[in-house]
Amino acid sequence: MLRYYKPTPMEEWIENLWRRAGIRSPEQLTVDEVASRLNVWVHYLNQGSKALEWMGLRSILVDKRLSRAEQWEDFLHELCHILRHAGNQTLMPRAFLESQEADANRFVLYASMPYSMLKHCRLPDRQSEAADLIAAHFGVTHSLAYRRLEQIQRRTFEAILWEEIEKLQRERPLAAAEAGVKRDAVVAKG
Repeated sequence: MLRYYKPTPMEEWIENLWRRAGIRSPEQLTVDEVASRLNVWVHYLNQGSKALEWMGLRSILVDKRLSRAEQWEDFLHELCHILRHAGNQTLMPRAFLESQEADANRFVLYASMPYSMLKHCRLPDRQSEAADLIAAHFGVTHSLAYRRLEQIQRRTFEAILWEEIEKLQRERPLAAAEAGVKRDAVVAKG
């Protein structure tokens, strides 16, 4: 199934980010490792996670009441805001805020389980077992691993569908030409 998967432009951007930072294995995908390699300060507090950037210093406040997997996901969400977004979210129009949040949620999905690392995993056939394996291997919640599997499955089926459509389009002119030859032969006999 994974052989048909084509990474999105955001996935490719993240893959390049990880490559430039020297992150090549799931073991390196941790809050401390990524923060260190990307020069981001991390502070654990008893409050909701958020990103702050002031005078060139990048900081992420992580809610220490969360599980390790949830902290990792929150960290990545806030990291996306630092790396890809600008502006104060409390002052921006709702539609722009929603767009940034959707972008950050996709970032979490791709950054926590990069395709370049995921494609080397031998996944069980049952989706729930595959999600369990991915969650353990990448240190994410089961629900996020399950969402990533669903996303990969949708994009794989889409790629297969487009391949079949292209095949039909290549065959259709041949079929039409053959039908035209047969029709012409019938007309000539008649």
